[in-house]
Amino acid sequence: MGAGKTSTGKKLAKMLNCPFIDTDKLISEQEGHTISQLFETKGESYFRSLEKKVIEKLDANEMTVVATGGGLPCHNNLMDLLSQKGTSVYLQTKPSTLLLRLKEGKSKRPLISKLNDDELAALIVKMLSEREEIYLKAELVLSEAEQKLENIIFRLHQHQKNS
Repeated sequence: MGAGKTSTGKKLAKMLNCPFIDTDKLISEQEGHTISQLFETKGESYFRSLEKKVIEKLDANEMTVVATGGGLPCHNNLMDLLSQKGTSVYLQTKPSTLLLRLKEGKSKRPLISKLNDDELAALIVKMLSEREEIYLKAELVLSEAEQKLENIIFRLHQHQKNS
C-alpha cells in the first residue's frame, strides 16, 4: 500500500503501449463491491480466491502490466504464479516514504483512514516485516532510487535478454 504499484503500472503500460490491469479494481468492478466490502461480507478467503482467478487468467504470451494488491503475492503461491506468467517486480519502498504517501491519502483508504500517524507507522512496519520475504522473491527488486520509468523499462529488457 502506497508503494506506487498502480500509478507506476499505468505509466509503464502507456510507455510500453500495452494493457494495464489493477487486480483490486478489476475484482471490485466484477463483484460490484469495494475490496473492504468483500472482506466484510464474503471474507478474506473468498477475496483471495478471486485474486487467484485473475492471475490464472493472465496470458503469459500477451504483454500486460499488472498491479496487484499488496497481499496478493503472499497467498495461494501467487508470487510463484506471477513469475511464471511474466516478470514480477517489487517496488521496494522505505517505511518512511510509505508513511508520507499514506498520510496524504488516508481518507481514500478505509483500512487506514481511522489510524493516527503512530498507528499507521506501526502497521506499515508490521506489514512489511510479514510480507517482505515473499516480495523479495520477485524477479526484479527495485529500490526507490531505481523506480524511474526509464530505469524500470531498461531493467525489464535486461531481464528478458538474460532469461
